[in-house]
Amino acid sequence: MSNKLPALHLFGIFEAAARHENFKQAAAELFITPSAVSHQIKALEAFLGFELFQRKSRGVALNAAGKVYLHYVQQGINKLEQGTKIVSNKFSSPSLKISTFTTMASNVIIPTLSDFQQQHPTIDIRIETGMNLTDLRYDDCDLAIRMGKGDWPGVVVKKLLNLTAHAVCSAEFAKKHKLTSPEQISQVPLIDLANMNNIWRTWAGAMQLPEMQYQHKLTFGNYDASLQAAEQGLGLALAIMPIEHALIERNLLVLPFEKSTNFDQSLYAVYREEDQNRNDIHCFLDWLTQSPNLKPI
Repeated sequence: MSNKLPALHLFGIFEAAARHENFKQAAAELFITPSAVSHQIKALEAFLGFELFQRKSRGVALNAAGKVYLHYVQQGINKLEQGTKIVSNKFSSPSLKISTFTTMASNVIIPTLSDFQQQHPTIDIRIETGMNLTDLRYDDCDLAIRMGKGDWPGVVVKKLLNLTAHAVCSAEFAKKHKLTSPEQISQVPLIDLANMNNIWRTWAGAMQLPEMQYQHKLTFGNYDASLQAAEQGLGLALAIMPIEHALIERNLLVLPFEKSTNFDQSLYAVYREEDQNRNDIHCFLDWLTQSPNLKPI
């Protein structure tokens, strides 16, 4: 190894310390002691011949040299991460790591996943669920299936299908309130979502319903929880179709109204630009778009 570069492990320690501008937080991230961070930073500064941090009574801050050096160190680390992923994907055994939201996994992917395995027995699948968009630059994930506007930067975005929003509830709830018309939503408890402002008012506007007052009896921060509450007969919820079609077919929920409206988001596949020629990603997406669970209702 050329002595023109410091020991490679120092780059990771410096990057963490510089990003946090705090040796204690960097130590916690790296699972070493703050004194070890301080010692390694001093070793790096001694190699370079200049200081990278301003030492203060209550911590540290990057100086001008440290800010410039951090830029190059982060570029180098990013290149190494990208190269590692590219080589690993090319030469390791095929394994496709997919991130998606819970109902997409449980209602669309998993019920017919055995078909994909039969068609592509050499591709291993790992599925992780969550509502937040995975940052594919840093996360150990190959493909994300997400609802959104399709405006995610720095990645390949492929639109899979348009979505519609339907009012849903349990069969008992529909029978109890004799639901037949969307105008009745002002007369029954509605299940709301905290992270989507005025979803019922927006839905009513798209349905061209008159202005009215609503009974927001329950509010959830989680879309999956709102559907579970609807299954329990606690109110009327909004479901995204055809993703939730399986819940209708299994009679866990019913569609009390014939009308629906277009959802303002679509379903997308998101993956890294360097992975756009990966055969396993295209095999999975081809299979997914043909899924009977994604047919319009």
